[in-house]
Amino acid sequence: MWMRALGVWGLLALAMVANGVARLYLLVPLLGERGAEWASAAIAVALILLITRPFVRSLAPAGDGTFRGVAALWVGMTVAFELGFGHWVAGASWAELLANYDLRAGRPWPLVLAMVAAAPFVWRPRGALAPRGPLPAP
Repeated sequence: MWMRALGVWGLLALAMVANGVARLYLLVPLLGERGAEWASAAIAVALILLITRPFVRSLAPAGDGTFRGVAALWVGMTVAFELGFGHWVAGASWAELLANYDLRAGRPWPLVLAMVAAAPFVWRPRGALAPRGPLPAP
């Protein structure tokens, strides 16, 4: 299950890189930098939901800990990739990279990360977290 979760994250990473390229070459000329950031974030949320659904729905008998673990894995890998790639490959400074996390400055990246974290819970099969056994009397 964890290898499949890593594979799904790999698909997410590829989709997010493609989304970033589309933002740079298609959306920025059309919408400007700030508009392109928000449009790209909306596209990212849609891609996250599309890519994660089949995997998460396959975890029908999983408990809450599994969903939390998958969310933590995906968020951790995403942040590590974004910071590592941004700094060591793209040459961005740490200050530039950390500025992407400032929602108060109008940066949508924290909302995208929130969706990465929420996806396992959005798509978990109904009843996956239902209590086992009889419910207590009122």
